[in-house]
Amino acid sequence: ILRNVPVAFVYLLWISIFSVMQMLLYNTIEEKSNRIAEVLLSSVTPNEIMMGKLLGIAAIGLTIVGTWLATAFIGLQLYQGAGAEIIGPALDAVAASGLIPTFVLCFLLGYLIYAGLFLSAGALCNDLKEAQNLQGPIMLTMMAPLFTMVFIKRDPHGTLATILTWIPLYTPFTMMNRAAADPPLAELVGATLLMILTALLLLWSAGRIFRIGMLRAGNRPKLAAVVQWIPG
Repeated sequence: ILRNVPVAFVYLLWISIFSVMQMLLYNTIEEKSNRIAEVLLSSVTPNEIMMGKLLGIAAIGLTIVGTWLATAFIGLQLYQGAGAEIIGPALDAVAASGLIPTFVLCFLLGYLIYAGLFLSAGALCNDLKEAQNLQGPIMLTMMAPLFTMVFIKRDPHGTLATILTWIPLYTPFTMMNRAAADPPLAELVGATLLMILTALLLLWSAGRIFRIGMLRAGNRPKLAAVVQWIPG
């Protein structure tokens, strides 16, 4: 049973990260397009605005995820129909397996990694149409874990699983998928450090882009110009 549970958690992880990223992106664009950001920047710094967004949306995301998990567990505990004698022990096994703490860790680190990308995209765009064009490549990137998770479940220690573990954008989903298969400790520690470093790098870069992009009007800047903003 435990070997199949991570797949469900990967779906939940993907949906939750995707949902909160949409909130973060649209909130950023709305503040920029309506000139709310200019009013806010008269009182606080760009970094403070960005951190407020990160913490606020993270709290919303954790609330949503916590509600989903609590509803599922309580509902299944109260279920008295066919197969109830199997569901109870299965839930106890999931609760004792450490999958839930792993899920929370992967959600938080995955959220921070993708938040860096979506905050940058929101600061560069003037309206939702521009944002939809820009987030297209990011969404295609995010789809890869859904296409590969069945193969990873079949061979959690195989070449595909190992490679995707060390690609930061896929690390949260891959590690969640491999969690029940007891991956090597070195990979667990290394992948966690990789996610932390990637999140810090992307958020630092997003801070530089956010500072300039939120006050910039006109056509969306070219990639070369955006790259020049990052080192300041």
